[in-house]
Amino acid sequence: ASNMSEVLGVFFATILGFTLLSPVHLLFINLITDCFPALALGMERAEPNVMSRPPRSARESIFAHGVGFDCVYQGVMCAILTLAAFFIGHHMEYGVWTLTNSPDGTTMAFLTLSMAEIFHSFNMRSQRKSVFSLPSHNKVLWGAMLGSLVLTTVVLEVPVVANAFGFTPVSWTEYGVALALAFLVLPVVELVKLIQRRAARRKAAK
Repeated sequence: ASNMSEVLGVFFATILGFTLLSPVHLLFINLITDCFPALALGMERAEPNVMSRPPRSARESIFAHGVGFDCVYQGVMCAILTLAAFFIGHHMEYGVWTLTNSPDGTTMAFLTLSMAEIFHSFNMRSQRKSVFSLPSHNKVLWGAMLGSLVLTTVVLEVPVVANAFGFTPVSWTEYGVALALAFLVLPVVELVKLIQRRAARRKAAK
């Protein structure tokens, strides 16, 4: 889902005639979001009912049981949030809505996408259960999130590094807007999970 969001965001930005993120931005995001959270999720405790589930068929696709749908809608969601951050960042700086290259928009898109993928890792603690209903916390994942946030902030705020990446200074308001957009991945996925659980119960009751 995270990789799909990057591909879709860059694709539609290219079609519309502007640069959303450069290769070095995507490389940094992948290093941060595919490394620490993935290791932390590898230390996640197994769900209580995992041994009572029937075994999966060896012929099943990796995208079976709704995984394919999850990847698509979550990827599209993150891409939309990233594009929205770009336009909002450009508008906050220049006061206009235009399709053009914008260092401010790129900075906002970078922050939103990187943190959206970090927040999304909490959704991945369970495919269908609410993250708020899990009996324990993954402290390593919390540490990975904070560490990723610190590294992302360093890239944005340290002048030498920010200039190398082509970023512009981020105000507290812009920072808050970007984080708010990124945080939306949690309630959206929670809502979809709720709908999926109810649909599964209705199907089982028939």
